[in-house]
Amino acid sequence: MARRATRRPPLKACLRCGALVYRDEEVCPVCGSTNFTEEWSGMIIILSDESLVAKMTGRKRGQYAIKVAGRVVG
Repeated sequence: MARRATRRPPLKACLRCGALVYRDEEVCPVCGSTNFTEEWSGMIIILSDESLVAKMTGRKRGQYAIKVAGRVVG
């Protein structure tokens, strides 16, 4: 049985706030961190700062990982 190739999304997650950004970004636009990981799962997309999810999570409009693996080094 042949293994299926899985495509990785072109995103990485900020280790500090969980914001999802494109791989070529060097600084998180949400918190300013430079620590990222490609080990993340699940996604929350907040379309409005006034939404219930935004208020409950304390996050502003954007894309966020639900689970982020890794740790900040240094």
